[in-house]
Amino acid sequence: MEEQLLAAEANPTTEGQAAETTDNSLLSGDEAKVETTRQGAPESYDKFSNPDGLPEGSEVDERILTAYSEAAREADLSQEKAQGMLDKVMTAMHEHGLEAVETQRNEWAEQSRKDTEFGGKQLDESLGIAKKALEQFGSESLQTLLEGPQGLGNHPEVIRFMVKVGKSISEDGYVGSNKGKSVDLDDPAVQAQKLYPSSNT
Repeated sequence: MEEQLLAAEANPTTEGQAAETTDNSLLSGDEAKVETTRQGAPESYDKFSNPDGLPEGSEVDERILTAYSEAAREADLSQEKAQGMLDKVMTAMHEHGLEAVETQRNEWAEQSRKDTEFGGKQLDESLGIAKKALEQFGSESLQTLLEGPQGLGNHPEVIRFMVKVGKSISEDGYVGSNKGKSVDLDDPAVQAQKLYPSSNT
């Protein structure tokens, strides 16, 4: 016979015998005291502190905090529990975001390495041309953007564009020779060559 783990009657009685009044409370003694002091959701939460797992200086968007506060209140979370859950959730979301960015950056880099137009054996040469174009015409803000954590400088279409620009300005004499030396645009010979491309002068 299967043992009944939760008995239906705490004090069995015989037929005709009045059952004794028992306290059916599941909480007693210290447990009951803890239950009476349990803190639920406040009428309004204090300002949540920034989760420890986020970079210094970053802040959680106010719209996210508003939606989170409503959800925490519906779940009847105390200020302390709501803060603890916010720390865990936002830290996990931040880490996931970093992993996604890293994955995307690596995928772009791999696509660029295998690109049939500028990748493969000619990748190093192509990157050199692209960097010259960026140094010649790119602002510091653009260089910072391309070298940033998002990995935009790894995107094959960005590299393709910069290589084309680099080759174009190399042909016009802006970037310089294959050795990377810039052309003196004030040189009369250079000016003559630009004015009369067919000339051997």
